[in-house]
Order: sequence, then C-alpha cells, then structure tokens
Amino acid sequence: MPATAVRPTDLELLHRVRRGEHAVFADLWARYEGWAHHVARRTTSRYDAEDIVQEAFTKVLTALRNGNGPTEGFAHYLRTAIRNVAATWGARDARMTVVPLGDEVGHPVYEFEVVDLGELEHPFRSLPERWQRILLLTCVHGLPLSAAAEILGMTPGAAAALAARARTGLRAAVTGVAGEDLSLAA
Repeated sequence: MPATAVRPTDLELLHRVRRGEHAVFADLWARYEGWAHHVARRTTSRYDAEDIVQEAFTKVLTALRNGNGPTEGFAHYLRTAIRNVAATWGARDARMTVVPLGDEVGHPVYEFEVVDLGELEHPFRSLPERWQRILLLTCVHGLPLSAAAEILGMTPGAAAALAARARTGLRAAVTGVAGEDLSLAA
C-alpha cells in the first residue's frame, strides 16, 4: 500500500513562503482561488472578480516576501485583501469627476507641448523594475497585455493591474505629483 501524502497546513505553507520558498504560494493559491472568487463576487459587482482576486493574491505574496502578511488565518487575511482592493478601486473611481465637453473642443494633439524624451529617462528609471518592464513591453514594444503577461509569468488580469499602476506611477513621476508611494506600490 502506498503511503498517503500529508497535506501541509496553511501555516506550514506560510512559513515556507516566508523562508523564501515562493513556489509553494501556488499551493495556497490553488486551495483558495475558488473561494476567493466567491468572496470577490460578493464584495463588489463593479469590477471583474478575476482582477480583484489576482491583485489580492499579489498583495499577499508581496507582503509575505517582505516579511509581513499573515502569520495565521490565511483565509481571513486574503478576504481582507480582497475587500481592500475592491474598496481602493472604488475610492479611486469615486474621485474621478466626469466633466462635459464644451461646444468648442480643441485638438489635443496640437495643444500639447513637445517634450524632450530625455526628460522622461529619470522619472522612468525611478519606477520599480516591474513597472519599467510592463511599460516597455506594452507601451514601447506595443505588445498586448496577454503577451506581456506571458513574458512576465503572470495572468493577463495581473498584468493589466500592474500596467495601470505603472502608468499612474510614471505620470506622477513626470509631473512631480505624489499620487502614491512608489516604493510601496511595487
């Protein structure tokens, strides 16, 4: 009779991820992905549950890699991350104001000042490396998000979220507006 493999507990997997065995995070992902989608769908209908789940798992893994994150109760921590992502996205959207266009809409292409591309190098280099890579793949090389996601080893939803954060970060770096702490957003 073959020996039955003992399934590691969430706590054991969390300790292993914290010790640098990041690949075992896939086991936590597999255990909780279906449940996480259910939580995301119940949390909000404004956003795609897949995108919220991807972003929440990414935030949890980043926290663990930085020595933070859950020490017990992975499901509770993940549920909180899902709710926080949905709330953050909702708050961001709430800050947007729709302004109706007047009768005289100019030609924006001609109204922008020509910028020396050299002026973009420092702001671009100040971004986290992941942001630089997604911007190079999508904006410079013109790859679709699905192709960039495959190259970066992530899902298209996670790549879309990363690209959005990267564009916002670059915009803030170029204009000097401190929209978010770039060191924490990577």
